[in-house]
Amino acid sequence: MVYEYHQKHCGTVKAETLTVAPGKNINPHGEDGPLTAKIPVVLAEKEVQIDVEACIDIKDDFFEIKRIKKNVFLTQCKLLPNSGQKDCDGRLVSGKLFLKGFVEKNIEYATIEECEDAQVKNGFIKHATATVPFHCVTEVFFDRPPVFRFRSQIKEFDYFQHGKHCEDSCEENLGRLRCETGFEEEVFYLDRPFCKLEGARIFELDVAKEDVYYPVSHDKECDENFKEEENKFGRLIEKMVINLRVKVLQEQQVNIR
Repeated sequence: MVYEYHQKHCGTVKAETLTVAPGKNINPHGEDGPLTAKIPVVLAEKEVQIDVEACIDIKDDFFEIKRIKKNVFLTQCKLLPNSGQKDCDGRLVSGKLFLKGFVEKNIEYATIEECEDAQVKNGFIKHATATVPFHCVTEVFFDRPPVFRFRSQIKEFDYFQHGKHCEDSCEENLGRLRCETGFEEEVFYLDRPFCKLEGARIFELDVAKEDVYYPVSHDKECDENFKEEENKFGRLIEKMVINLRVKVLQEQQVNIR
C-alpha cells in the first residue's frame, strides 16, 4: 500500500534589500545658546470673558434648586495667527483665537407633592444634567510670536528643442520643448498651535420660570400667614459669565543657555 503525504502550505516570504539613499546632514540651530531643543513655547495667555444666557427645561416640576455643580470643557481652540495686528517692522503682534465648548451642569432639585396640610411639604431630591454650549472669538497678543512659513510659489522651467524630440512633432523646430516642463515648489509643514485650559470662573444667576399653581385646602382663620397657593417651577433661565484662562502654545526649536 502506498501512502501519499501532502504538506500544508503555510505562506511565503518576500524580501528586498534596500539601497542607502544619499542625503545631507543639517546642523540644527535656534536663537542663541549652546543647547538646541524643540519644546512647547507659550505664545500667549489670556482670560476670556464669555456671557451666556440659556433656558433649561427640567422634566419634573420642582419646588427649589438645592445645588448646581459645574464643569467646563473646550471642544475647539483654534489660533489664526496671521489675522491680527502687526508692528512697524511687519512682525506679528496679535492673532484671533476661536473658542468653542460647553458647561456641564449637574442640577439637584427638590420636587413637591400635593398635600392636605400646607405646613408640611413632601417630595424627592432629584438631579438633571444639562449641557450649555458657548462659542466666541477673541484677540490674543503674543508674548512670543508663532513660527509659520508660507508655501513657496511654483517655479517652472522649459527645455530648448532642437530637432524632433516629441512624437507628435513632424518638423524640426527650434525653441521651447512643448512636451516636457519642469516644476519646483517648496512646502513647509509647521507645528500647529494648541491650547491648554488653565482654569475657569463662573458667575451665574438662575431664575425659575413657568409657575404652575394649584390650590391647597386649609383653614384661613387658623393661620394668618397662610398662602392659598403653592407654586412649582418647570424651567430655569440662566445668565452666566464665564471667565476662561487659556494658554496658547506651539512646539518651537529654541536654544537653551
